[in-house]
Amino acid sequence: MVQQPEKHWGLKAAACAAIVVWQIYEMASASVLSPGEGDYLRYLAIAAALLGLVASLVKLSADY
Repeated sequence: MVQQPEKHWGLKAAACAAIVVWQIYEMASASVLSPGEGDYLRYLAIAAALLGLVASLVKLSADY
């Protein structure tokens, strides 16, 4: 009998949301506003986490 892998879409969505909130908080609380290459990586991390959040929420709603 084939077992289906466990689906933890709610946990994945929560982790992505936490990453987004953490990165935005870090950007907002920075004492010095200096554009640098680190900002592009931060924007990339936020974009990837938002994409993961949306995908996880879509899969979560599709499972129910």
